[in-house]
Amino acid sequence: MLFNKLLNAKNDSSSLINPADWFINLFSGNTLTSSGETITSITSLNIATVYACIDVKANAIAKLPMQVFKTTPTGRERDRAHQVAYLLETRPNEFTTPFNFKHTIAVHQNLWGTAYIYIESDRKGVKALWLLPPDGTSEYLDIETGLYTYITTFKNQTLRLQESEIIKLPYLSLNGVKGKSPIQVARETLGVMQATNKFIGGFYKNGTSTKGVITTPAQLGAAAKDLVRAEWQKANGGVDNAGGVSVVDAGMTYTSISMPLADAEFIATNKFNVGEIAKIFNVPPHKIGELANATFSNIEQQSMDFIQDCIQPSVVCWEEEFGYKLFVTPKDKGHYIKFDMDNAMRADSAGRAAYYTAMTGIGAFSINDVLELEDKDSIGPEGDAHRVDLNHVSASLVDEYQMSKANSTTKTP
Repeated sequence: MLFNKLLNAKNDSSSLINPADWFINLFSGNTLTSSGETITSITSLNIATVYACIDVKANAIAKLPMQVFKTTPTGRERDRAHQVAYLLETRPNEFTTPFNFKHTIAVHQNLWGTAYIYIESDRKGVKALWLLPPDGTSEYLDIETGLYTYITTFKNQTLRLQESEIIKLPYLSLNGVKGKSPIQVARETLGVMQATNKFIGGFYKNGTSTKGVITTPAQLGAAAKDLVRAEWQKANGGVDNAGGVSVVDAGMTYTSISMPLADAEFIATNKFNVGEIAKIFNVPPHKIGELANATFSNIEQQSMDFIQDCIQPSVVCWEEEFGYKLFVTPKDKGHYIKFDMDNAMRADSAGRAAYYTAMTGIGAFSINDVLELEDKDSIGPEGDAHRVDLNHVSASLVDEYQMSKANSTTKTP
């Protein structure tokens, strides 16, 4: 692939100090956009909309607890003593907190398309979970075994890892193995946004003065032209000179040749591009501060849709991959990983009160269950009892209850 690019490259000269476009594309994977801007996974974070979308999604997942459960004859129970539970809830490795661990995974997914986690194990089981550089990890299909192997860098060493040693979390994928980053999809739109930002920066750098031509009555030499240009820039360039009055003498005239910002529709273009990026990342515009079409009544519903349609699918992917790769021994049978979505889905105080009243009324929750969900201390063993309304009886006892009631009425004098 690299040699094909070299053969097809133009004969333009290039240097490392001032590389030509073809030279940048040769090693950056065609990251040059039609607007002339180079967009990579790293440089895209300089665009506020991209930064906000990724941070919102990463925070939404990182704040959700990952918990270990095991099935029991009566249902399921939390297994806090399992080593995997310690890694996911306390410390994935000696340097990373659970929040930062999950946050970085989400960032890797959204920037590079795939997140990779190395499973460090010993004879006792899983020892630690390490984040791998997504731009420094490559997968190769072994034709003989039909399995993928991974070449990566870990602690300044090159590692060759097997499928069982790595947790792989692709974003949108065309083959189920390698994810496609939203940055790849939105590269042209991001190029326009970056070019717009640079144009606005140059506009203010020049003191909001537009590009133009100075016409002189007599022909000037090169040195004189440079002097006139420098003096004009000195008098009118920079934010400090914005709004000042310029004096053009000696028969000179100044003619603006720039397109006004209003004619270029910068505001409309920027709003459109923000909306396009939000769509690609599947983030509601109000989450990144775009409130033009938001109302109080629809923001709450959009927030719920964000959790259900954007965050929950990613959560399911994580649960399946983590569970499959981390529970591999016979003693792990029946164990699985589940994100606690209650905090993300919880309503306001009035809504939660109505929900708890209904759940305790049918005996589904005890008082201590409600207190635990609200992060409060229990009231003791008496709070573990499940109670039901006396007006409700088991469906199997309805006929017996009605017959006993009829008999009691008949015997009454």
